[in-house]
Amino acid sequence: MKLIRGAAMVTFKTFGHFLWLVRKTWITRGPRLYYSQFGEDAVLREIISPQCNKGIYVDVGAYHPVKFSNTHALYKRGWRGINIDMDPVKIEAFSLARSDDVNVCAAISSEKQLKEVYNFSNYGLTSTLDPVVAAAELQKPVSIRTVETTTLNDVLEHSRYAGQEIDLLSIDVEGHDYEVLRSIDIDRYKPKIIIVESTLGSIREVIDSAIFRYLEERNYRLVSWTYLSLIFKVERSQIFRY
Repeated sequence: MKLIRGAAMVTFKTFGHFLWLVRKTWITRGPRLYYSQFGEDAVLREIISPQCNKGIYVDVGAYHPVKFSNTHALYKRGWRGINIDMDPVKIEAFSLARSDDVNVCAAISSEKQLKEVYNFSNYGLTSTLDPVVAAAELQKPVSIRTVETTTLNDVLEHSRYAGQEIDLLSIDVEGHDYEVLRSIDIDRYKPKIIIVESTLGSIREVIDSAIFRYLEERNYRLVSWTYLSLIFKVERSQIFRY
């Protein structure tokens, strides 16, 4: 079979081969959609078995129940868990859209203490406990308030997931990520996948970072880096695709 395309003539073996190639070229090239800000949930889709429709996530710095969410795609699959944010209006949104999750308004850190929260909008991405991160912002905060921080262990121990193993732990707290990571008893809760925000610019900086060393010492390995998110996993788990 011959087909003229512009000035060129393309020859196909058979009409059946032509139809197969049309299907491969146009019909089966559907877009790969994701909810996460940098495609983190697209990576999770490759790591987690498609048969795993029940799981537990803990999302710290959850921000929004759908937009930029690392857990919304899993929620749609049947997973449930805990969403934590220190901004009350964000937790109100989670309570509205994902009422069968546990939604907690709390500022998480490595210990309980008084800290200042810097808010840069009424519902924005950059709310931080880190004064260095706040000082680097080009605009002034719209509000500064004092909160008492708590630990991730404390939130978990007072939830229905106390003592249960976690399948996914996602941390995105604008510069305070290491302190949040240190606040959970990894040996007790055994998260299978950990996503941690990082603004480091090179793989050497990542390898030398406290977060990388902390997780490597606990037998996690870095399996993906999606712009500002490092994704670590344990060696084996029944939730994994392979």
